[in-house]
Amino acid sequence: MKYNKLDFATEERKEKIHEYKSWNHNFAVAVYNISKEYNIGSLLRTAHCAKAKEFFLIGENSYNTYASGSSHKWTTINYFKDLSGFIDFIKTTSYNLILIEQSKDSIPLFEYSFPENPLFLLGAEKGGLPKEITDKNYPIVEIPQYGLVKSLNLSCSGSIVIYHYLYWCFQRKKVNLRVQSRKL
Repeated sequence: MKYNKLDFATEERKEKIHEYKSWNHNFAVAVYNISKEYNIGSLLRTAHCAKAKEFFLIGENSYNTYASGSSHKWTTINYFKDLSGFIDFIKTTSYNLILIEQSKDSIPLFEYSFPENPLFLLGAEKGGLPKEITDKNYPIVEIPQYGLVKSLNLSCSGSIVIYHYLYWCFQRKKVNLRVQSRKL
């Protein structure tokens, strides 16, 4: 016999889960060909805590469930085998794709004005995003960095972008400030 994960939940827990699923913020996160499973799990956890609509895995589809802190149970996760399938899908949605990448053509994160329904795409730890997508006229946004190390950790970068976006929305009164109980 197959059980639903809510079959044994208390009424209080069911209520909290229902509340969690009743709304989200208008953004999503995607990662492309990430080799470090811990980074994916950690970023998935941040996306979940920030109430992202959904999370996309492109290419490599395994991730560290320990790092995700069980957020994989409550966050919609979509998988695309390759970048071209993901790009085709995005064209059918209301998402506005934003590439998070170090580039000579990038816009500093602190100067960027976000569109409605952003979908943040982060690339591989080594190599970043391929020309297949960086040449397509999507905005490229970069986190300003001032140290000697050339880049931030992937999950750290994604977390900075997510919470900077929410702060940007908060400043414009475009974000839901409801905070859910921490006990699910």
